[in-house]
Amino acid sequence: MLRQLTCLLLPHEHCSLLQSKSIWNTEQTCTLVERILHLDSIDALAAASKTVDSLKTVHSLHAYFLLVGDLEIPIIYHVHRVRDGNTFATRRIDAIQKRNVVFTMTASFQKEEVGFDHQLPSMPAVPDPESLSSTEELQEAHLTSPRLPGTYHNKVATTKVIHWPVEIRLCEHNNSTNYDKRPARSPIVHGSINKLSLLRPLQRFLRYWFRSNGKLSCDENLHRCVAAYTSDHITLNVSLNPHRRKGLKTSSASLCHSMWFHRPIKADEWLLFSVWSPTAYNARGLVIGHMVNRKGEVCHSLSIHLSGKTYKNH
Repeated sequence: MLRQLTCLLLPHEHCSLLQSKSIWNTEQTCTLVERILHLDSIDALAAASKTVDSLKTVHSLHAYFLLVGDLEIPIIYHVHRVRDGNTFATRRIDAIQKRNVVFTMTASFQKEEVGFDHQLPSMPAVPDPESLSSTEELQEAHLTSPRLPGTYHNKVATTKVIHWPVEIRLCEHNNSTNYDKRPARSPIVHGSINKLSLLRPLQRFLRYWFRSNGKLSCDENLHRCVAAYTSDHITLNVSLNPHRRKGLKTSSASLCHSMWFHRPIKADEWLLFSVWSPTAYNARGLVIGHMVNRKGEVCHSLSIHLSGKTYKNH
């Protein structure tokens, strides 16, 4: 079972510094969710969550990706206590590698209050998650198709697979058998390279159900961390899809993320995530999305600005 967010206790003069491996409990009994959630925005949010009153939960965050990080080097997260009020608290978090700030984020936390409650109807007409195939099942059918050459099957069979800590079920998927002829250069992360091939070509709108693989603790900030992690899963490609053409190679990188948490989230129960790209210009694309629970309540919204480019294949 996934434990609560934990961190090492540091001397007082260093109490605002956290190493990424210290944020998540690393006991042998922890689930795959916990061991994989070591990403800039998620670790930064977890670090900030450990410095606020336990009654406050994150309601918004704004992050900027400044430099390319090195996965082989530990990341130090410096949490700045900007403000601590009765109802709200604000934190600024810097991710540091080689004495350089590679990522920075501001997060705001709030105690639960009684107030207005309204929303526009937001539950689209989509199949229930139980009626949809998992991405693992879709991928298996995709890779075992006799229409794909044996060389592709062999490439995938010899490539290390790392399973994602969340289960995703696409409401619409690509039935074609187009495949990537480039040699595998890095481990295939189950749900990253593989799920991208399952998206419909030129698709500018994406909907999928998701939940964590395993039961989570009752820590509301942990559920929001998992939701934030999932929202950054395959969203960037929605902005690139309309520009994919034969003979062109696309690439993308996150520039800035903004997220808002509207209502309590249960990330170990099915949530519907809808994502679309309203515009792209000057090598930058915009992605908008929101999550709803099975009651149709809007729990989370986000916007992502990304750098997207196309190149001719040589």
